[in-house]
Amino acid sequence: MSPSKLDSTASFGHGDASVSCSKTENGFVDSLSLFHSEKAVEELLQQTPVEGMDEHLIEFSEALRTVAKALRRAAEGKASAQAEAAEWKRRYELERTRNIQMERKARIAERFSAEHNGDIDCGRLKYSDNQLMQQNEPEEHSEKDCMKHGICSHEVLRDRESESNSNIDCNKMMRKASFKLSWWCKGENGDQHKHDIVSFEKGNITTAERSSRQISLKWESDPQTVLIMTKPNSVSVRILCAQMVRWLKEKKKINIYVEPRVRVDLLTESSNFNYVQTWEDDREISLLHTKVDLVITLGGDGTVLWAASMFKGPVPPIVPFSLGSLGFMTPFYSEHFKECLDSVLRGPISITLRHRLLCRVIRDAAKNEYETEEPILVLNEVTIDRGISSYLTNLECYCDNSFVTCVQGDGLILSTTSGSTAYSLAAGGSMVHPQVPGILFTPICPHSLSFRPLILPEHVTVRIVVPFNSRSPAWASFDGKDRKQLAAGDALLCSMAPWPVSTACQVDSTNDFLRSIHDGLHWNLRKTQSFDGPRDL
Repeated sequence: MSPSKLDSTASFGHGDASVSCSKTENGFVDSLSLFHSEKAVEELLQQTPVEGMDEHLIEFSEALRTVAKALRRAAEGKASAQAEAAEWKRRYELERTRNIQMERKARIAERFSAEHNGDIDCGRLKYSDNQLMQQNEPEEHSEKDCMKHGICSHEVLRDRESESNSNIDCNKMMRKASFKLSWWCKGENGDQHKHDIVSFEKGNITTAERSSRQISLKWESDPQTVLIMTKPNSVSVRILCAQMVRWLKEKKKINIYVEPRVRVDLLTESSNFNYVQTWEDDREISLLHTKVDLVITLGGDGTVLWAASMFKGPVPPIVPFSLGSLGFMTPFYSEHFKECLDSVLRGPISITLRHRLLCRVIRDAAKNEYETEEPILVLNEVTIDRGISSYLTNLECYCDNSFVTCVQGDGLILSTTSGSTAYSLAAGGSMVHPQVPGILFTPICPHSLSFRPLILPEHVTVRIVVPFNSRSPAWASFDGKDRKQLAAGDALLCSMAPWPVSTACQVDSTNDFLRSIHDGLHWNLRKTQSFDGPRDL
């Protein structure tokens, strides 16, 4: 890819290093260009010595430095131009999305009005739905707030009109359960609207009193459809799943979706489970978020990751039951599933908004940064490592348009704050509250005494490039799967995804987080100091 080529080339000659030196700092000097420079100097030295040879070498060295600086300035200018072009494109897409949203809302209002008056044309609705689907393909999240102090359900889940809706009876149109998210604070006298309010009175910058910023979900209509996802190859999970399906259908009259293998297991156990629904292909999976109001996971953190990966866009709220090992994201216990689900379905409930990373691989042959492979969403982390190679990983890292460093070691972890207690923790990264928006930048066994982990703000785009002087390719894995090879010149772009994963809390997000690190990791567990002994007078 041309930007990475320019960056690699532009890194030659940084600082005041001589062209004849062999050691450089963190890849700032392009070793390939340096090799050609040294070869040229050797050819000059092999010629017949002439008077003033030292002066010629000095002039030649200065010329090389000048060329390197010019190349670096050109690379920086190109990167700045590309960033400006990307920003203009983002603004254009945002404006276009707003116009489509307004037109879509107007058409939906017209349709509901016609339905209410009993004068509805099914053929016209079908044509309108198909046209809306075509227009909404590139649609992003609308930035308009539907209420003054909260987050509406369509900001987390978009109710896109699908082609399958045209096959539904026009007089019996089913809609997903709607909900709203609001800031919740302790105490009846607390002011929940006082958060992140900045004032500039009399030239002074001050912030108002903040609330606990705990997010609460309140159903505006009753949930109708639930998706249950289970850990495979577990007898206890299979038994619990059957009990839960039966209870939800008989007591709550809820429609139930399960994975195809789970439906086979249920029908094998009893033919009475024929009301359970599933999907057949990827197209139906892509439409799940338009049908499902709530997701229930029976397993550990891996089951939550699997459930989140099923949704390439908006994700319904997840209620995770702990049937795994550690359970950082699974606060509910299966022994009390009836009480837990009854409380969740009744609402309101506290939730944790877990941010995801949007990862894109750009090959060296790509013409621009928009020519990428299919984006991948990760809830924990993306890992770039050396794979089976015995050589150090060599990675150039950029944050927006700024050069960060060159990683030389076993690899690098880009993690969400939800993934801060996973691989990043094992590599020396800090544990971070999952609702803190940020990207963890954690090296894996760096060959350096001063390489410490970083936490970057959530609005940046991190670009990892495999330079052309790397001795071996790198390998990227996304939440521990979907492994991809990154050859020389390839790049990986990571930014914060607009679709978070909302998980239900047993108490609240902070209480659940602290309980998980105490119970799961035995954080700061030691014997208490004896009270008898020397004392200060």
